[in-house]
Amino acid sequence: MEANKEVHNRELARSLGCITDSEFRSLANITESTEEAWRKRGTGPAFIRLGKSYLYPLSGLKDHLDSLTKTRNATPMRGTL
Repeated sequence: MEANKEVHNRELARSLGCITDSEFRSLANITESTEEAWRKRGTGPAFIRLGKSYLYPLSGLKDHLDSLTKTRNATPMRGTL
């Protein structure tokens, strides 16, 4: 029964352009407590609180991932070449 509810919630989240909190934790490879800490500190992606659940809009998730993207410095280290 619980598995059906999870599938239903995922389908509803998709129809709204979001992922569920459990999908976000799986994607980020974090625990529930880390997810909560990120929300409280404002260091994670944008989220929607809906009752006791949290949804993560895909657009906000993409923005957050873009902000974490790092590029490699092409300047060679001193003393090389």
